[in-house]
Amino acid sequence: MAQPLLGILPSLDCLFDNFQFQIDTPENHVLLTGLPGTVRTGSVLFARPRAGVREDIATRCTNGIIGGFRAIRSAQWMKQGLLPVYAYDPPHIASFFVALVPYAEHERFGFSGEIGQ
Repeated sequence: MAQPLLGILPSLDCLFDNFQFQIDTPENHVLLTGLPGTVRTGSVLFARPRAGVREDIATRCTNGIIGGFRAIRSAQWMKQGLLPVYAYDPPHIASFFVALVPYAEHERFGFSGEIGQ
């Protein structure tokens, strides 16, 4: 079983220091998909990776650019109560396993108003 680059983290807040729902990409933010509530009428969820996270992941992306992050519901990891998070580059040439977070983070995004604007 592949191990994530950053290991098991207590929450998505260990990866990101800000979340915003917008149409256009806010400065220093990337698209975050795969969680309930990450797409709202007229906007999608963007997250700003923490500095250390951004640096670690960008070095593994084509041209050092992060295209986005995706949380994937995985039966393999859900058995352990975990949610895998992957990163990818803009042309989707590179995609890799970044971290595992508690599956409860998946539910956290299902409630409007808790995350972002």
